Amino acid sequence: MALTLSEIQSLTDDVWMPGASNNWVMGNIMMFKLLAKATPAPSGEYIRQVLEYARSRGGAMGPTTIFETAKKIIFNAARFPWAYFWSGCTYDIEDEVKVSGGESGVDLIMGKLDNAQRSIKDYMGDSIWSTYAAGVTAYGAETIPFYGIGDLMNVASDTTPAFGNINRADLGTFSRLGSDVSIWQAYKETGARTMNFSTLQELARSTRVGSDNSKEVIDLIVTTSTLKDVFENSLQSQQRFQDSSLAKAGFDTVNFRSNVPVVVDDKVAASQVYGFNTNKLHLRPHQDFNFTPPKWKEPTNQYVKTTQIIWTGAFTTGERRAHGQMTVVS
Repeated sequence: MALTLSEIQSLTDDVWMPGASNNWVMGNIMMFKLLAKATPAPSGEYIRQVLEYARSRGGAMGPTTIFETAKKIIFNAARFPWAYFWSGCTYDIEDEVKVSGGESGVDLIMGKLDNAQRSIKDYMGDSIWSTYAAGVTAYGAETIPFYGIGDLMNVASDTTPAFGNINRADLGTFSRLGSDVSIWQAYKETGARTMNFSTLQELARSTRVGSDNSKEVIDLIVTTSTLKDVFENSLQSQQRFQDSSLAKAGFDTVNFRSNVPVVVDDKVAASQVYGFNTNKLHLRPHQDFNFTPPKWKEPTNQYVKTTQIIWTGAFTTGERRAHGQMTVVS
């Protein structure tokens, strides 16, 4: 058998660079925003979001008006199912004996745990941008992923079950920019658009909700790096502002108007632009399964230790019409 080391290799050490370079993780603004304000929920079959969707009976009257006193239904509720995610870490005796970190600055076991924490959020990010059906296809029929942004924005047909367990037509209609559309339906524009200020104005107009004197509009625009750069280049230098809180978290942004950041999420498909009202978009983790701390388990007949991080929760909104998508933006 030939010697595998040269003379120089046998007499010298390798030079270690500190830490481990991350070669897989992608930026995910949606998980950052949703997790930052996530509110834990107790046990239950579903996460329930009460909806007020109609006016009480009334109108103009005169001296002989007879009031209509029949009861009118104005409340209902969307019910969002739990989604389940995990990521794991396993090591054996060889890992403990042969790898100590040393000058490499990499503690194998802690590095694996850090990787598991990033991994579960990335898996959640994949699912939040997808549809429930696509998630089941990707991970297996026994899995329960999110009813994600793909389901939220679906205006072609109701899934089974429908988003929030409410069909789009069930809550009636309202007038959006002069046209009647379903209340329980996101805005979606499939016509060709060019990425510029006026296109984002159209997206903002089409997702306004609330009374005339207190309209709420999108506060986060998410797109691809190419389209974000195009929008930034369309602005004069004195019009370019950043969102300071997102910049501190490492996200490069440019603001639409004065306070709506346009930011990249690498999970957004080409030519797409999304507008979200994050005040009406929520992540509800289960109070007992909100990134569970590691509990090491080992078999009695083998030196192997393993643990899993578990997250369970629901992706919800109380006003589906407050969010929108443009699918063909160049």
